[in-house]
Amino acid sequence: MRVPPERLRRWIEVLDHVEGYARLLRRRLGPVAVVLHGSYARGDFNLWSDVDVIVVSPAYRGVRPLDRYEATPTPPPGFELIPWTPEEARLQLARPAWRQALARGHAIVVDEVGLADAIAEAGLRPAWLRELRARIARPPGPRG
Repeated sequence: MRVPPERLRRWIEVLDHVEGYARLLRRRLGPVAVVLHGSYARGDFNLWSDVDVIVVSPAYRGVRPLDRYEATPTPPPGFELIPWTPEEARLQLARPAWRQALARGHAIVVDEVGLADAIAEAGLRPAWLRELRARIARPPGPRG
């Protein structure tokens, strides 16, 4: 994958922030799944792109959706969170719009709640952040 150096630095910086935030979420919420999706997962981000992150946690059970933002550690600037319970995640994966969104690009940062299995059951191949990092770190091959 050929990426201009400045853009590559920004991409790697964002991935580092996502991983650091996932560690914080695990400490504060317990078992979680954290998924990067959208332009930073696909690589087509721009200067105005936000960092789209799905947070799936059993700790959200019984918590009203808007109150989940207060129960969730403050994300780094530019992050857009979607907090779901594991049950809600499975319901959302049954919706064509979410399947399509994740099919276009996602990277699982951590999964301690079985989200990768739910993604596979929805007919998608679970993609992991380590795979994304390996792909962007690989030197470009010869043109031909």
